[in-house]
Amino acid sequence: MAQGITSRGLSSRGGLTLLTAIALILGACATQEGYRQQTALYVGQSSDLLIIERGSPVARDYLSDGSEVWTYFFAENRHDPGGYHTVPRERRVVWRDDRGRQHVRVEQYEETVYTPPRSWVEECETRFIVTPDGFVRDFRFNGQACRAPEIH
Repeated sequence: MAQGITSRGLSSRGGLTLLTAIALILGACATQEGYRQQTALYVGQSSDLLIIERGSPVARDYLSDGSEVWTYFFAENRHDPGGYHTVPRERRVVWRDDRGRQHVRVEQYEETVYTPPRSWVEECETRFIVTPDGFVRDFRFNGQACRAPEIH
């Protein structure tokens, strides 16, 4: 059998590598435009689909026309392990020669910079307008975690 494939599918080592690669590819392609595209698919659909796919909203508010605003919220923990990396730099050296003429020399070099590890939380809040007869009319979203793969 090929390496990484067992009679039950992917071995744990090959499967982990494949899953990591897929996660990196999907993570790199996730954008706010992708989130907008995917969230727009709910417009015109029954609000039942929101409940089935996203669960109950964290809040429901009412508009004067009888519509409801359903709010969904999620947060993602992010971590940057930090470390050392090189940064290209440039400096200008100015001097005067014996005759008083000014000269400029541009030097390019690399500087090693340490970035400490850090952790933070990114949030996404999405609000759907649900009509009195139970259909999604519109939506709004806000937050750095509002990302999804773009629809092509």
